[in-house]
Amino acid sequence: MRSSERANLPRWRGQAGFFEIWFVVVLDLGGDRAWWLRYTLFTPAPGAPGEPRATVWAAAFDCASDARPAVALKSIHPVTDFEASTTGRFGIRIGESELAPGRCHGRVDSGGHSIAWDLRSSPEDAVSVRREPRGTGLLPLPTHVHHSQDDVSFTGTVTVDGQRYDVRGAPGLQKHLWGRRRLEELTWLYCPRFQEDPEARLEALTVLPRRSALSPRLTPIYLRTADARHTFHEVPGLLFSRMESPRPGEVHFRTATATAAMRGRAWCDPRTLVGYAYRDPEGWDVHVAQSDVARCEVELFTRPHPFAAWRQTGRLTSTVGALEFHAPEKLEHVRYLGWDDAALSEPTPRAMGDVG
Repeated sequence: MRSSERANLPRWRGQAGFFEIWFVVVLDLGGDRAWWLRYTLFTPAPGAPGEPRATVWAAAFDCASDARPAVALKSIHPVTDFEASTTGRFGIRIGESELAPGRCHGRVDSGGHSIAWDLRSSPEDAVSVRREPRGTGLLPLPTHVHHSQDDVSFTGTVTVDGQRYDVRGAPGLQKHLWGRRRLEELTWLYCPRFQEDPEARLEALTVLPRRSALSPRLTPIYLRTADARHTFHEVPGLLFSRMESPRPGEVHFRTATATAAMRGRAWCDPRTLVGYAYRDPEGWDVHVAQSDVARCEVELFTRPHPFAAWRQTGRLTSTVGALEFHAPEKLEHVRYLGWDDAALSEPTPRAMGDVG
């Protein structure tokens, strides 16, 4: 069994107070469109409200469309609709929606909208990677994550409200998460394509598991270029990493090691942000705002030794990217899909303005 399959194997064994997620990000090479697909399990903690459920989520982003920059839907199923492969290989199904090595297909209809997908990728290209600091996988963390399929290319079709889009060589990834408690704050940036360097890949994350004085904020930032695979996501670079959001739809980040440094900015049109309420097994919600048609600019610096002055050595401009904001509070002007809702409310007319 490939490492990507092992990373995806279900962890749920029928226990209460648990959630499990497999999600896929597909970024059209043109940069104007993207799709996000999510297969989930949820069981409330003992004494918490609600029933176990399996849910299929889908979102379509289109920054070239004034009328419909984002559509987000989900279908809620009894947990008995979840099926895992019994062949010893990875594979899951919720209703008619399926995720398996090299294959991702499904459909969600709700609120007068529909998103259907039939996507393929090469299982041989699926590689499980580590982007968190060494040793964190051994800690009793509330949420665990595997980068099950990194730097994958998707081919197939996505159909949004009857409009079919042919997907050819679209970059993306697939992750697997599970745990017993939601992270309270998280900001995530993912950019797998840059104009100046076809080999460059960036993933940046800042996370605060709990809002308490004893909970540390971690900001691992991973950068690979044609010349180097940087270790900003490890100690000591991790200690010098920062990521802030000065306003909705924008993040600034910076990090350094002794001889390499970077700083950057990412943003999206606020109209392309869609929101979701994610339920913690104990009964509270974290609100997630997401755009998969974000942009990013990065400046790179080096110096020959720790006492020398920094010299700018490169610049990267993304062609595609995904940006997410998680917090207990909602972002202003973002439409959120409630925990028991199946479709976003229709947007109210307002001016279009890119924060970039």
